[in-house]
Amino acid sequence: MWTKFISSLIGTIPSDVIDYYKTKRKLKHELKLAKIQGKIDEQTAKNARLAAEQTHVHDWEMTYLGMQVTSSKDEAVLAVFLWPFVGVFIPGVQDYVLQGFDYLAKVPYWWSGVVVTLALAIYGIRHKNAQRINAPGLRKQDIEDTK
Repeated sequence: MWTKFISSLIGTIPSDVIDYYKTKRKLKHELKLAKIQGKIDEQTAKNARLAAEQTHVHDWEMTYLGMQVTSSKDEAVLAVFLWPFVGVFIPGVQDYVLQGFDYLAKVPYWWSGVVVTLALAIYGIRHKNAQRINAPGLRKQDIEDTK
């Protein structure tokens, strides 16, 4: 419609000009399609990365569970941590337990954090879970770095 109107005003429009505008319109359309395809590819890659990450975490946790079946280190660590709580009920040991906790109160805070972090690692609790139970020695920035 516009071609007839303009051609009646100016005369015949050269076919090169018409082809130029058709090509320009086609290229704009292809550019829009390429941008949309780029967004789709980006989201697909993100989804694939997240799926691979979840698969890796699952595989690691299953391997860890398999190792726990044959390991007695967890029981040993639990016994070491529970011994003071058992000791407070044994009359001859009570004073030594309380004296030990007095000395532990003088230990630097960072050392307590290291011990708690090691205990959590032995039991397979990651830092993001440690934050939920308010484990001492973990700073918010340490937890955010692991995400």
